[in-house]
Amino acid sequence: MSGKVGSVTRERYDELVKLGRDWVATMSSAQWRLGDAAVEIEPMRSYGGANPSGKDDLFTVSEAIRMFAEDVGLAYTTVRSYRWVSSRWPKGRRRADVSHTIHKILASIPDEQERFEAVANPPPNPRGGQPRWTHDSAKRVVGWKVDSPESVQEKVEALHDLASDDAVAAVVTTDFLRRPAIASRAMADDTARHAVTDFGSSG
Repeated sequence: MSGKVGSVTRERYDELVKLGRDWVATMSSAQWRLGDAAVEIEPMRSYGGANPSGKDDLFTVSEAIRMFAEDVGLAYTTVRSYRWVSSRWPKGRRRADVSHTIHKILASIPDEQERFEAVANPPPNPRGGQPRWTHDSAKRVVGWKVDSPESVQEKVEALHDLASDDAVAAVVTTDFLRRPAIASRAMADDTARHAVTDFGSSG
């Protein structure tokens, strides 16, 4: 395949992808090991049980994990996250060809069996080739907002996020209504038309 990707040839890009996957695998291995160590230091505990208030128990867990994080040179929140991900994925259920980051996203699937089945069945690759998990495809499975919207609904949600500030929304709406096709469709919507009419009459 000819052409360039960014500033490199396609051939060099493919080499870097292969290297990158090796690096990610190495990084994931370290993340799993740190998470497993944190679980060994403080196994996951359910709320309630022998200590319904959870106060002393949770404090002890927090302090032990915080100490471990400081002693290995990581943030407490990072190690706490690794610990949770390890607890959601028994060693026999982890996929070497799927990054720790993807496992972390899919860890949010509540049902254990559904979670294990999901990681083993990546969606089709939008650029062709073998099915492979991406950050966004994993987010779609768990219902999170994606980084690169593709569907109309995802793009609409992204626009809503960007225009959550009223001042921004007003500028965007004004710009959009200057486009005849959009203005026509907006005024054809009963709710939108009544909202504009009501606002004008109240002003």
